[in-house]
Amino acid sequence: MLFKKPRKAIGVDVGSHSVKAILMSRSGSRLRVEQVGYANVDRNQANVDPIAAQADAVRAALSFMPIQQSVVVGALPGQTVVIRYPRLNADLLPGEIGAAIETEAGQNIPYDLSEVFLDWSVLDTVREGDSQKMKVLLVAAKYEVIETRVQVADAAGIQYAVLGVDSLALADAAECCEFLGPDESVALVNLGASSTSIHFMKGRTSNFIRDVSWGAREMIQAISKGRRCDLQEAEKQLMRVSRGEPEFPETAPLPEPVTLEQPPAPASSLGGGSLLDPLEDEIGALGEPFAAPAQKSTIGVPAKEPERPVEELLHAPLSRLVLEVRRSFDFYEQQMYERPVERLILSGGVAHMPLLRQVLAEELGLERVEVADPANSALAIADGASFERFQERAAQFMVAVGLAARGAAQL
Repeated sequence: MLFKKPRKAIGVDVGSHSVKAILMSRSGSRLRVEQVGYANVDRNQANVDPIAAQADAVRAALSFMPIQQSVVVGALPGQTVVIRYPRLNADLLPGEIGAAIETEAGQNIPYDLSEVFLDWSVLDTVREGDSQKMKVLLVAAKYEVIETRVQVADAAGIQYAVLGVDSLALADAAECCEFLGPDESVALVNLGASSTSIHFMKGRTSNFIRDVSWGAREMIQAISKGRRCDLQEAEKQLMRVSRGEPEFPETAPLPEPVTLEQPPAPASSLGGGSLLDPLEDEIGALGEPFAAPAQKSTIGVPAKEPERPVEELLHAPLSRLVLEVRRSFDFYEQQMYERPVERLILSGGVAHMPLLRQVLAEELGLERVEVADPANSALAIADGASFERFQERAAQFMVAVGLAARGAAQL
């Protein structure tokens, strides 16, 4: 049997909330988006069998894509891998670099080397004093984390040709979309459902990555608690606000009066120590979301106070996001002696929210806080295809774009 070389690449971004997929091909010197896939992960199924829930979403997202004729590229979550930037003597021979990398890994990776898969690449040559150094990107992933991703792929009936890291895929996406200038200091911030990746780029080179345990679900929990509604309704309200729509459509019924009193919001503890030490109020500090109360008679019940605006409910989670981003900026600029960040590019499901961009710009003192838009970039878009969600929520697909671009490089 003759096997043809794949002519297309598929990037599959598997998140805790949804799966995003991009089918990409080459059109001359340009990359072209052929198809887009999206599917939500069933929350109830995920509580029982997370692998099956993600596999079902992967199958749905890829249902119309030519999997067998494509290079399929997946990603490990950034918070599950260790990324370091060691510097080695530039005069090392090619055969000596591998041994030097293992020595660096043994000193900088908090796991036994027998437990991890190591990968590395030389980024640049820099001058330190009187000597030349090679700046190396070193990635270490535990075998058990890789195995979990492979189990999802097996259950979905696909096989990855390459497994990358979602935070690194952001850089690939920014490069293929031509979002990066040749001499810029840029922060790529990808806002996920349960975690956020902050990737600092110097010129067009990866310079530092930090993943923090802040996600959009903190905003959903805050709305659920403040509005006394379930998580699904809270998510709908968050999406309406992120799209700039009114909180309550005119045709929607008025909320039922309730008899519960709203509890005070818990105080936040910032902690001390290193700029990058974990905060004490990690995810879950907002408490469990309120379940919708049973309907009661309103006879004799005082009129319900007006509901607080969603933007007011989002103050606490957004403040924590700003704190995490600022701490990352401070560490990068002050302790790594790098020049200040000039531009911040947002991606992820809530990146389009005007309030979020406004808060980050004001609190970080940045003039340029932008939303990644791969749908209107250097990428070509195939004719006759339906890309409604991609065009409306393009920032949500940045990781998938980066993964597909990496696969397309092998075509």
